[in-house]
Formats: sequence, C-alpha cells, structure tokens
Amino acid sequence: MLKKILIPLDGSELGELALVYAKELAGAINLEVQMACATERQDEATHRMCGLYLDKVAERLQTQVKRANPKSNVKTVIVDGDPATALVEYTEKEGIDLLIMMSHGRSGIMPWAMGSTANKVIQRSQTPVLLVRASAQSSKRRPVQVFKKILLPLDGSPMGEAALPYVKAIAKALDCEVILLGVVEIVQHIHTIGGPDHFTYSEQQIEQMKTETTKYLEKVREQFVKGKVHIILRTGDPAQEIIKLSTEENVNMVAMSSHGKSGITAWVMGSVSNKVLQAGKTPLLLVRPKMTLG
Repeated sequence: MLKKILIPLDGSELGELALVYAKELAGAINLEVQMACATERQDEATHRMCGLYLDKVAERLQTQVKRANPKSNVKTVIVDGDPATALVEYTEKEGIDLLIMMSHGRSGIMPWAMGSTANKVIQRSQTPVLLVRASAQSSKRRPVQVFKKILLPLDGSPMGEAALPYVKAIAKALDCEVILLGVVEIVQHIHTIGGPDHFTYSEQQIEQMKTETTKYLEKVREQFVKGKVHIILRTGDPAQEIIKLSTEENVNMVAMSSHGKSGITAWVMGSVSNKVLQAGKTPLLLVRPKMTLG
C-alpha cells in the first residue's frame, strides 16, 4: 500500500513542513521517502543549487528516519520541466504511492509557487495527494503526533471508499484514532431540464437513511484491526459538516475520495471533496478512485 512517498520541495522553510508527515510514516512503515525539486531551468548552475539543497535536507531527514526505523531510506531527485507536469509524470513513472505537499511555499530557491503547483497536481494526479495546509501557526504548533486523529467521511458508495485502505494502513501502523463520518442530507439537490432544483426528504426517509448509514459505517469499522474507531452521524450539508467536525474534534487529517457515485447518502462526492479542499483548514488526503481512471 505505502512503499514510496514523494515530497516536492521549493526551498522554503514552509514547504519543508511536509517532511514531518513523511518522517512519522517512515518511522512506522518501511518506506522510501523521495524529495524532489522541479525546475524549468535545465542549466548546470540550477541543478547544482537544487542538488546541494536537497542533499542538505535529505541528510537531516535520513538521520531522523533511521533513528526511528533503520529499514526506511531517503532519496533525492531533480525533475525538469513545468513543476506540476513534471511531478505528476514522475509519480506515474516511478510508481509513487503518496504525494505530500504544502498548500503554499514562501520565498524558496525555486521560482514556482507551491500553492498553485499543488492545486494543479491534485487536479491531474492519479496518485493520492496529502495536502498539508499552510498557516501562520504551522511551524509553531505542530502536534507531536501528526496522524493522531483521522476523519474519514464516507457516502456509502464503493468509489467513496477510495481513501479507506490508506486510513486502515496508517491506523494500523501508528495506532491512531479514526472517526468514520456519515452525513445524511435533509435536502437533495438535483438537476432537471429546467435547471437546478431540490426536494426535501420526508422525516421517514431521513430516519431510514440514518439507519442504513449507521449499519454501513458499523461494517466499515469492523475492517479496522488496530486503533480507536468511532462512528459519528450528522445531518446537513456534507462539506460543511466535514469541515465543522474536523474543527470540533481537532482532527489531524481528513481523508476522503476525490469522487463518489450515488451511495447511501447520495452525495456528489466530487463536489463535496472540492468544497473541503477549498474551504477546509485541516490537512487533506485525497484519493482518486481507480474506477474513475480511463
């Protein structure tokens, strides 16, 4: 499941905060952690500058990782071309299992913006992406355990379960807490010939969906062999409830499918994940379902 992780770096201290997540994973799972600089400048001086920077960061990370897990190792790579395109192509070529990126960089050695590059990578990548939100408090108030509590929203569809195997693997390795969230919408938005419309579910329909969703989540909970796994059921707008709950429960990561397809709760998972991506403040793991590949 998790064998190779890639962390794009732009040379900024803010961009390097993603290393904390890789270090924790590599300390518990035998991993190859790769750090990459992407550059459109293919001259020798630029490559030398990138190489020196990566070697310095790699040496520090290697020492930390080996101390926790001697079987994990750290590598560096320089990829040429448009940063987003080059990174996506590299992940596919090398069989990378997870990309970890900051939502923003700040005055690094590379002339590309981490934030815009991360957004492009998320849109194009078939590889799961963990987007770590950049904030003023990021470097000052990092939790000791960055995967301590994970929120996994599920809509009841097979496609909506794309992030489930990754959460199970992380929970097993790090013994972290997992919250399985189901949200039942009271109002269903639909598209008709005349345009967008909506209808309100009856009280009986809502109760039925709650019952079905709870049974579904209980079956999912049985798949976890380690860690504390809780079920929370909410009613309302899925994206709003995900964002609200991530704050209320002080979760360290939201993990979800980038797409879903008519599950028990009838979410449009792609729309929900996009809203969480744009409005959320918690680190977000987005996994593209294999069923959507084409």
